[in-house]
Amino acid sequence: MRKLFIFLSLMTLLMPSALLLSCDADADADETPTTPDNKPENVFEELNRWMYGQMNHSYLWREDLPDSTKCNYDQSPRDFLKSILSPHDRFSYLIANPNYSPSECLDYGFAYQTYADQSGRKALYVLYQTVPSNHYAPGDFLRVISKNAAGIALRKVRLTPQQTFEDIPGSDFILTATDIFKPASSVLKDTIFTLADRNIGYLCYLEFDSTSDLAEPLQNFHEAHIDDLILDLRYNPGGYVATCQYLCNCIVNESAYEQIFQQCSYNSIIAAQNFQETGDARSYSYYKRPSSSPGHTISAPILPLNLSRLFVITSAHTASASEATIICLRPYMQVCIIGERTVGKGVGSWSITDKRFRYGIQPITMRYYNADGLSTPDEGLEPDYAMPNGYNTTRKTIGDPEEPLLNQALRLICPQAFPQPASASTTTPETSLTPVGEPSYIQAFQNKHCK
Repeated sequence: MRKLFIFLSLMTLLMPSALLLSCDADADADETPTTPDNKPENVFEELNRWMYGQMNHSYLWREDLPDSTKCNYDQSPRDFLKSILSPHDRFSYLIANPNYSPSECLDYGFAYQTYADQSGRKALYVLYQTVPSNHYAPGDFLRVISKNAAGIALRKVRLTPQQTFEDIPGSDFILTATDIFKPASSVLKDTIFTLADRNIGYLCYLEFDSTSDLAEPLQNFHEAHIDDLILDLRYNPGGYVATCQYLCNCIVNESAYEQIFQQCSYNSIIAAQNFQETGDARSYSYYKRPSSSPGHTISAPILPLNLSRLFVITSAHTASASEATIICLRPYMQVCIIGERTVGKGVGSWSITDKRFRYGIQPITMRYYNADGLSTPDEGLEPDYAMPNGYNTTRKTIGDPEEPLLNQALRLICPQAFPQPASASTTTPETSLTPVGEPSYIQAFQNKHCK
């Protein structure tokens, strides 16, 4: 699970996440300061010109930048960046320079999607728990009653036949800072199923974060000599490329060793620099052979599962390194996708900051490809077995073999173990409800990576 930052005070801990500093720093960047004479002062011009210069050097779609002499440098940094982005760009954004104000993220101990009923009343739909609790479970609707130094007070609610939320009497509970902030792993669930003499590994992975989180699950899979792996990425918006490469290196069969894992293309300036240094405009990374030698590991010892196929569970929020996992394994093994079409982020970025400025940028700087020269399409990866609303799941717990998406994967692996046909639908929050914003884990992921 995501690593949670330490807050300066308990009161800060209990502030709503919407009040915390966001990646694009809207509140501060949209106001133009004035002088004591109330005359507008363009304090953003130097920053905006710096941003344009950095984009002109590193931006993947450099050729789409407007003429520098025609740019309006008087805008707020956020508006200026928007004004120069390519129409192809869905992902570049302004960031808060951590030298000025580090980003923080708030987690109530569960990931949620906010929904509004027909009357406009809102409730939090629990997607999964990040901290064990007896107060709530995935599939519950909760309403925040208050936040103060004692904790966060919540109440369970239910949906009436009139499609509005109503409180459940006597269901109130309080989550304290101790309840909420506990060390947690980016692995939500890992287990091994034995069906029809096949050992099937299951890994629900929330973010490509530290490889240390993967050590124990992969060691268990390796020692059990699993025959198949179900990789659940429905809640995974991406993360570090190095961790993605490590996981893929453990999954892939030995035919891939020393072959291309990923190749990346850049704009004309970066490509020319690469060519001058290496003789190739692209950069390449490779699958390594498992070895006890540190020189043959990526960021941790490789635990070879040596699989010939992989089953991946996706949602409409599966993106970036999650999609790269699918794309970069496909040249060497069969990859079956179960769930929803993914986001379609076949591009990557790096943070660019300058200690002189409060804001930095996270521009798209490269596109990645697999060994066959294929990238994640902009429209996303199409599932082989479409099952909508997978990120909501059901009131079944993640890892329950009756949970619809996991159940579909198990049936594909061992159809003889399931005499009854799979259910044709997944239970999700009622269709009359309107989702408000993105799921909390997407917001927290974005905050975390603003650094």
